[in-house]
Amino acid sequence: MSIDQIQIKVQDLTLGMYVSGLDRPWSQTPFPLQGFYVRTPKDIENLKAYCAHVYIDVTKGRGPVNIDDLAPPPAAPRVTRFDQPGLSLTLGSLDRKPAPAAKPAKPAPIEVRTGVYETTVPMRIEAIQAEKIVRTLKGQLTLATRQILKGKDFDYPAFKACVDDMVGSVLRCPDAFTWLLRLRQKDQQTYDHSLRAALWAVQYARFVGMAKDEISALCLGTLLKDIGKLRLAPALLRQQERTPEDEAEYRKFVLFGVEMLRDTGCIEPKVIAVVRYHCERLDGSGFPEGVAGNKIPLLARIAGIATVYDTISNPRESLEPVAPSRAVSILYNMRNCAFQEDLVVTFIQSVGLYPTGTLVELSTGDLGVVLDQHPSSRLTPRVAVLDRWGEDLNQGFIVIDLKDQDQTRRQLIQSGRADAANAKIAIARDLEPTGYDIDYEKISATFLGVRELPPKQGLLATLKQRLLS
Repeated sequence: MSIDQIQIKVQDLTLGMYVSGLDRPWSQTPFPLQGFYVRTPKDIENLKAYCAHVYIDVTKGRGPVNIDDLAPPPAAPRVTRFDQPGLSLTLGSLDRKPAPAAKPAKPAPIEVRTGVYETTVPMRIEAIQAEKIVRTLKGQLTLATRQILKGKDFDYPAFKACVDDMVGSVLRCPDAFTWLLRLRQKDQQTYDHSLRAALWAVQYARFVGMAKDEISALCLGTLLKDIGKLRLAPALLRQQERTPEDEAEYRKFVLFGVEMLRDTGCIEPKVIAVVRYHCERLDGSGFPEGVAGNKIPLLARIAGIATVYDTISNPRESLEPVAPSRAVSILYNMRNCAFQEDLVVTFIQSVGLYPTGTLVELSTGDLGVVLDQHPSSRLTPRVAVLDRWGEDLNQGFIVIDLKDQDQTRRQLIQSGRADAANAKIAIARDLEPTGYDIDYEKISATFLGVRELPPKQGLLATLKQRLLS
């Protein structure tokens, strides 16, 4: 334990401290896997129910001081271009909306049915099918968007069938779809925020064991949630800082989308409800209607969480992207205000601390990329270890399985890392998604045999530019 990490009794915690470790595995508690700020007395009470002592990081939060000396806890970093109602949206463009005067009814806890879906196809095999599904889905989404924008009829059954194919792929092997979206990260014209957010939403629904028809509706709604932005001025969408007047104009995209989808006459009300309510928040601070609590449909609450998670952790959507562990921490701190607490906790459990494609640093100092996860051991995934000290970071990587420590040590020693002989090989930390030139194509070419497809120009590129926010 670093000298910056101090062990204290739970009853000695005070507001403003940063809990970085527990006296038991994170997976045995409802808390995020990488730490969080103690912001309310309830946080301390929750910890008392699970732990006798914890570790605090004095470089991130307050150390053991007298309660009378405490200042307000440190604020979470501001993220620009981040549709997070209730917080600073665009560098202070709007203040928090006051919560409704009447306390909203508390939503019922999510029903979690474990073991409903198991990984039935290996990632290497499912990736081949998933790539075909993604390609077809992109084409159908492009066609549907064009036709809806023009007010024309479109082949909704064909579009829905593609969505069902995506849901089926994620149910069989969620890591395959996640990896393919990471592989296409640099292809900004074809792989977008809505598709990633839909993936996180479907992974969550899979984790809690929702019925397949509900998962399909959730996926459809999340894919179509931003379609109303096509009616906004491109200049408004590109703004990184908005005046209150601009922000009010921007927020109209939700109702525009609802109107466009209703006009088709073929999209189910349940899907449209996801679009209508995905920007609403538990405490009533969302938009466009400011509804709260159980008045927000469950699928829309899930879509909202998935949208925020992808926005703050993806370089395309945020000017200040953060590592997955930090995104998890920010999301956790939004529980019981923006989002329902048990939904946040189970969402964090569903995506894991190190989602497929996460850039990590190992305890040996090596740099690696998470390839896939063990459902029963999320902190010990398979990792592609990169040649951090070679001439080319992406040449000559090796694949290790952190769950098999003996084999991992042998592999690292054979590759010239003699210091791995007696060490426990683990992930020390995840890294910000920018700053390293990782070539996911080369990793895929070896690991999966999946290669980059030529980028497509034209309609989808135009739509993507207009959908930027």
